[in-house]
Amino acid sequence: MAWSEVDAVAHVERHISTWNGHDLEQILDLYTEDAVLTSPLAAAVTGSEVVAGRAALRSYFTRAFEKYPDLRFEVLDVFRGVDGVTILMIGAGGNTVAEVLTIGEDGRVTRVAAHYRC
Repeated sequence: MAWSEVDAVAHVERHISTWNGHDLEQILDLYTEDAVLTSPLAAAVTGSEVVAGRAALRSYFTRAFEKYPDLRFEVLDVFRGVDGVTILMIGAGGNTVAEVLTIGEDGRVTRVAAHYRC
């Protein structure tokens, strides 16, 4: 079932607000235990473009906050889909990024694919 505009925007607002709060436990609660994140930035932080599972996400997010202690996301646009949302935003290091979030039945993220502007 496709997301409504209202639901997509509300989900993104909660997601970004949680991230901008820098509370690691609340951030991790956004993701399922077996969530998978793919990102070119992850390779710079962890040595791999794929981060799989909540334990690995914890490590990656911790290291990312160490590298970017003032990390803050600014949403530029929201796109809705059948099984999730895409967020166009300014992210780490001032980079423009589109994150495609696949969201499960429980409202948690099951997959993230981050795409950075060239």
